[in-house]
Amino acid sequence: MSIQKYATALTLSILSLFAANAVNAQVVSETKFAKQANVKVFVTTYIGDADVVVFKTPFIKNAYGNKGQWYITTASGEANKTICYVPSKEVADIVVMFTPDSKQAGWKNKKKKHFLD
Repeated sequence: MSIQKYATALTLSILSLFAANAVNAQVVSETKFAKQANVKVFVTTYIGDADVVVFKTPFIKNAYGNKGQWYITTASGEANKTICYVPSKEVADIVVMFTPDSKQAGWKNKKKKHFLD
C-alpha cells in the first residue's frame, strides 16, 4: 500500500471514530414544553430512584458517549437531544439524579439508555 493510500485510510478511520462519538454525544438543550422534547425527565435526589446519574460538564468536549455527562446548551441546533423536566416519575421517560462528582455519572437502569442514544 502506498503512503498516500495509507494516509487516506487512516484519516477515514479517525473521522469514523469521531462521527461515532458524535452520534451518542450528550449535548442537551432544555425546553419548557413536553411536545418539543425528545425526552421527558424527572429529577430525583435519591440515587436508588435514578435511571441515570448525570454530571453537568462545563466543557462540550467531555459530553461524549452516553455515559451520563451532559453539556447543557442554549443553542438547540447544537444539541443531540432536547429534554423537558416533568413534575412526576409517572410521566417521565427517565429519572435523573444530578451529581457534582463526574466519577458517579452513569446509567443505573440500562434498559432506559436508548432514550439518549
